Amino acid sequence: MSWAEEHPDTPEPKHYTPRNYSRRTHGGRVAKIAAALGKPLMPWQRYVVDVALEYDENGYVYEDVGVTVPRQSGKTTLVGPVQLDRVIFQKNINIFYTAQTQKDARKRFDDLVTLVQGSPLAAVAKIRLSGGSEHIKFPSGSKLNLFAPNLEAIHGETPPLVTMDEIWALEEALGDAIYDDAIKPAQITLSGNRQRWWISTAGTAASGYMRKKVELGRKSVPRYAYFEWSLLDGDEPYDPDAIRRFHPAVGHTITVADVFALAGRDATGAIDPNVEPDDVMAHGKYLRSICNMWTEAKDAIMSAEDWADLTGDPLVVPALSTVTIAYEVALDNASASVLAVWRDLDGRWCVRTLHTAPGVIWLVPFLRKLAAEWQPSAIAADDGGNTRRVTDVLTRGEPEKGIAPVEVTAVKGRDFALACDTFLTAAMEERNIRHDGSKTLSNGIAHLVVAKRSDSKYFSRERSTGAINGPLAAAVGMQVHDHREAPMPAPFIYA
Repeated sequence: MSWAEEHPDTPEPKHYTPRNYSRRTHGGRVAKIAAALGKPLMPWQRYVVDVALEYDENGYVYEDVGVTVPRQSGKTTLVGPVQLDRVIFQKNINIFYTAQTQKDARKRFDDLVTLVQGSPLAAVAKIRLSGGSEHIKFPSGSKLNLFAPNLEAIHGETPPLVTMDEIWALEEALGDAIYDDAIKPAQITLSGNRQRWWISTAGTAASGYMRKKVELGRKSVPRYAYFEWSLLDGDEPYDPDAIRRFHPAVGHTITVADVFALAGRDATGAIDPNVEPDDVMAHGKYLRSICNMWTEAKDAIMSAEDWADLTGDPLVVPALSTVTIAYEVALDNASASVLAVWRDLDGRWCVRTLHTAPGVIWLVPFLRKLAAEWQPSAIAADDGGNTRRVTDVLTRGEPEKGIAPVEVTAVKGRDFALACDTFLTAAMEERNIRHDGSKTLSNGIAHLVVAKRSDSKYFSRERSTGAINGPLAAAVGMQVHDHREAPMPAPFIYA
């Protein structure tokens, strides 16, 4: 039976541990607790607890449980009932919960306390909120304790369950130390009764601890239950149908419109002009927290070291009239960049960032000034995204103000795909490109995602995990520079 047939009310996870129906599970108990809290489990949550809490004659089947889901999916209302199940049904145990910081852990702990206080469990739960000893205790003699994310917090304890929330923000060394030097030794005598849960949205390049946990979970190793819901490969992040295909809470506790509102967009995914820019979630954060995508290319186009090796020192712009100027506007007009592109005497590509700044209000005057003072061999831009509007303004000019049009070569369609391929070939295979080491280029390389349409590959603004102004402008600049009209030869007088 397919996932859709078996679980019609929730999208199929990108990665997951399958349910073994020959085993019993405590998932049903957890579901009853969640209902008592006024937060019935969504289908995705019920699937996770049914699998993660499978048990046999030796106790719990899974010792490690990893869950990575988008923001607003119901992480707190999943792990809260799981923890309460332990302290309600097991006697005289201490279990522990933490998050990326003590402040964040306390906030989520307080959220759970609020749910408990508003439920039938309030009659039997004893709650302590004093700083440093926060806990919820039940008649079983068992306690759910809050702990700060450090090595000393559970020293001397023997906790059968430890939960770590939003581990994407946990530094690798600290995460390893807490897990290997604190939690695992503390649980060594609890075979069959020990579990370690982590739950989080996707991470960043600095999330080394979570990255290892994710990669291990995707390998389906024994005694590790792993679940991941994230934007499907090939889908666009502002496509309503794409959101429905992966977000496990859409249609249950939130709508697609709720998701897009965070990014300043309407229900169709189009930019809402009535939303103030300061209220809009940045594109990279949207990809990480809402689409549950890592905010770096999953498989980097090239390493930072390899890119750095191509730095030219010094990289001096030659005669201004021999260079091609290229510009690019980031998604949602967040920033813009202008680059100079040329070939040196050995035929190597040279790329230098002339200016990068937030917004676009400065871009047209800057380009007009360059066009007048440099008189470059060509001015180039990709014929897509918000860059197209800038090109339109430049090429129309403002006759009423006496401002002449600026000639721009717009790269589109297959020529754009060829430009992207030319850049990648020059950087990765031929290694015949030199750049100025600017952050505009190096950060763009780190965030760059190459998508495929039909038989062509191209740089994707939408799927890249940050601004790619540098690589994209460099690519179109290289394309136009090699295909511009050859300059007229200097006149020669024959005697």
